[in-house]
This record gives sequence, C-alpha cells and structure tokens, in this order.
Amino acid sequence: MDPGLEAAFRYVERLLQGEENRPGLTVYDVERLVGYPVRGEGPLSYTLPRTQALSGVQAVRLYYYPKDPNHQLIVEVEDLEGRRHLRHFRWNGLAWEVPEGRRPDLGPGEGLVQVGEDYFLGFPREEALELARAVRKGEALGAKYLLCPRCGARTFYAPSVRPAGVACPRCGNPTLLFKTFAGLEPQRDPLEALAEEQRALRRALEELTAYLKRKLGP
Repeated sequence: MDPGLEAAFRYVERLLQGEENRPGLTVYDVERLVGYPVRGEGPLSYTLPRTQALSGVQAVRLYYYPKDPNHQLIVEVEDLEGRRHLRHFRWNGLAWEVPEGRRPDLGPGEGLVQVGEDYFLGFPREEALELARAVRKGEALGAKYLLCPRCGARTFYAPSVRPAGVACPRCGNPTLLFKTFAGLEPQRDPLEALAEEQRALRRALEELTAYLKRKLGP
C-alpha cells in the first residue's frame, strides 16, 4: 500500500478506535461531525481537516449512514492520483468494527461515484461517467443495477462487485431490487416533433376544407 495512504488509514483508525491516552469517537461524536439529524437522514459526509498525518493524500471523508445497521460508516481516502479507497465500519454499541463479511479495504476503483441522480459502484470515475452518458441516452442495455423501492435511487454496479448486502447510498435502505437496464425510448427532437404536429394540423385542415366543399358546393 502507498505510504501516504497507509498513514491516512492508520490515522482514521486511531481517531475512530482511540489510543492509549485518548478515547475513540463514539457514534454520537460522528453524528455531531456530520450534522445528523439536523442535515437529514443521510448519507451525510464530513471531510477531515488537513494534518501532517494526512499530507500524503488529497482528502479523507467520512460518510455516515444512520438508517442502515450493516453499513453505517464509510471512510473514503482519496490518494494523490485522485483514486478513492474505502473502508467500512459499523458501530457495535461500544466501538467501531468492520461489518462481518466485508473486506476492510475495498481498494481503488471500487468506490461509489454519483452522477446526477444515479450511483455507480465499482467503476473508476471515468468509466462511471461514460456509463452515465450511455444510461442517459438509453444505450446501456444489459447494465445491472439495484433499485431502491423507498426513494427510487438506482445504483449501477460493476461485474466485480458482489451486490448482496449493498445498501441504498441515498437513504440507507438495505433491501434493494435487482434490475437490468432495458433502455429508454429515444428522445424526439423538439423541432421535429413541432413540425410533425404542424403537418398533422395541415392535413386535418385540408380534409375539413374538402369535406365542406363536398357539402356546400363550389
């Protein structure tokens, strides 16, 4: 692991779990940092202030999910090249721990990228943006995603991601629906749609004129 990245993760672990002469952060401390519940039900974020221990990375962010008992806190460390590395933690009532069945470090390229109203899990940012463009055009046929029945958020996930256990990044709902993107109806050009309406109106007027001529004579 990159030395700057490793130092940043050690700093966060000491911050959350405490040291010999300093207690770790409790869930209530984290809630105060991210502004819960004043700022809503999450997910909520807080960027740690710059320190010497974090000089080897660009930023360290805490993402708090107060409504999901299995996915309450994500630590995101952005390295000097802009890659994002994640670790998951859960409050067990006494301390922060890694949820059972989750890898402690997801590594680069497996972070969560938001583009518009959609989320992309397991994609490098460039690929997520490209997929988002394809989704917007209705061309991402066959792409797998998770749909939240509570808030309607869509989370597209890469083939390398195991979607079981993934929670909604918007509302924290752990029960998501598996979906496959089937495309969208192609969007019509507004000018072409207007021209088609005008042609239909012209045809209707011509038919009405012909009918009146037949009934009333020349």
